[in-house]
Amino acid sequence: MNSSTGQPRTIIQIPCCLCGTLINPNPANQCGSCLAQLVDLKSIMQKGPGGGDLVIHQCRQCRRYSHTDNYYVYHDPESPSLLALCLKNIPSLTSTHTHRSNNLAGLTLLDSMWIWTEPHSMRLKVRLTVRADVGESGRAVTVQQRLPVEFHVQWKMCPDCNREYTNRTWHALVQLRQKRQDESKKALVLVEMALAKNSEIRKHVLNVDTSRNGFDFYFMENMHAHAFSSYLSTVYPMKIKYSQKLVSEDRRNNTANIKTTTTCDMVSLNRHDLIVCDKRAAKEGCSAGSLNGRMCLVNKVSRTLQLVDAAPSRTSIDKCFGDLYPERYWKGGEKFYRIIFSEKRLIRFIVMDIELCDEDHDYKSGPPSDLAKKYSLADVIVCRESDFGVSDETFHCTTHLGNILDIGDTVEGYDLVSSVLTGGDEWSMNNSFNSSFIMPDVVLVKKAKPRKEDDLYEEKGTSEPKTKSKSSASKRREKRKQRQERKMKELSESLGRMGFGGEDNDDDDANWDAERKAFEKELEDDIELASEFQSIVERQEKFESTTEDESVPNKNNDTKDT
Repeated sequence: MNSSTGQPRTIIQIPCCLCGTLINPNPANQCGSCLAQLVDLKSIMQKGPGGGDLVIHQCRQCRRYSHTDNYYVYHDPESPSLLALCLKNIPSLTSTHTHRSNNLAGLTLLDSMWIWTEPHSMRLKVRLTVRADVGESGRAVTVQQRLPVEFHVQWKMCPDCNREYTNRTWHALVQLRQKRQDESKKALVLVEMALAKNSEIRKHVLNVDTSRNGFDFYFMENMHAHAFSSYLSTVYPMKIKYSQKLVSEDRRNNTANIKTTTTCDMVSLNRHDLIVCDKRAAKEGCSAGSLNGRMCLVNKVSRTLQLVDAAPSRTSIDKCFGDLYPERYWKGGEKFYRIIFSEKRLIRFIVMDIELCDEDHDYKSGPPSDLAKKYSLADVIVCRESDFGVSDETFHCTTHLGNILDIGDTVEGYDLVSSVLTGGDEWSMNNSFNSSFIMPDVVLVKKAKPRKEDDLYEEKGTSEPKTKSKSSASKRREKRKQRQERKMKELSESLGRMGFGGEDNDDDDANWDAERKAFEKELEDDIELASEFQSIVERQEKFESTTEDESVPNKNNDTKDT
């Protein structure tokens, strides 16, 4: 509006100098269509360094993307971090020389998004919305366009993968070991499955070697090995030791090549092991609470070992449990905590009668603990599943599974009546217990699920009945063979229950496969164990700050100041 006359001001339109369309006056005297044809922002944005194509380098082996020559990072497909890497590799967004050469006063990025491409196409496409000021700074015209930009993915091996083809492949080694007399792989399988489900904690592992008692993990940097060993200590109780070896040194430049070895010795106790807690452990400073001089079960394994009294007295349920820390265990070692039976010696019992022990909680001292909510003491009468309906022999015991068991349930436990120990073991056990300890006949461990038909056929040594008819002679031969196999299986089970059955001389691969299948089946049957295992896997968040939020690694990785 005109301030002098008070009438609205009329805007004079001019024709475009190229097409003649009436437009509002602008410094270029051109319409938007002619400006878009005159200024091709797509060709400007598509130019890479030196005028070539836009290129993103990726390592073929580890699938990480190159940020610099010595710094590679993994990015998920079409992730925001990969989009940021692509935008940094567009020279026209960062270089002022490109603006001057294309008569641009300025270039601003307004929006960016992914365009879907085939994973095997080796192309990355991004749709950008840019605003450019065309012309001189005093007479610039603003042009906004939405255009696609394409990147070519090319292979380029990263330094870490390149070192695998040389002699100097690693600088840090983590040795995970567990030594047991029965060579059980249950604890190692637990660690293996935890690492298999945790991709963040194992992304810096260069190579893995399998030994008889554990694994060897190789790393390029000590900080990655320290973070890895710290995570392993949250999965299983262990003792960590560090050692260094001088490979080479340069006294003139005051540098040296040093390899670091981290040894992680796992506690030699597994879940559901029946052990003896020596009464002398308290004097040596390695006690397990009030369970010294008792026979105990390993109930839970995490950072610490949770022990439960195998022959509890009729007291509070909280007094039947105790925690054994790895520092206290390694102070005494197997001297004060000896394994009597492992999980392979478990047999099945049937609950004939159960009666909960009278246990009144004192609510004045506070609410009941989590142990009191889950477990309770009970007097149980059981019989062997193999003797059910054949023999009337029963056993009486006191167990902590009062809230879990019911009449008619099947429970797994250790039969101490049929087991035979050597004279030295029996003498050491009698000298390890307190005077108030009474040896139980049966120790119940966990509730068992009913067997499937396949398991019953496998145990009896028979196969499922076939529909095809057989002759009488073949039926007699098959029945005779089944009776012989059943007798041999019962004989081996009785010898194993009495302690005379030696370990099978199978290959290590077969033992590993059997342990993996047993652990996977236990995860399916035990909901509590599965939830605890999932919580162990999710503990990686505290280590991401040490593995992800890193600066660019030092170029002189092979040297260390002496």
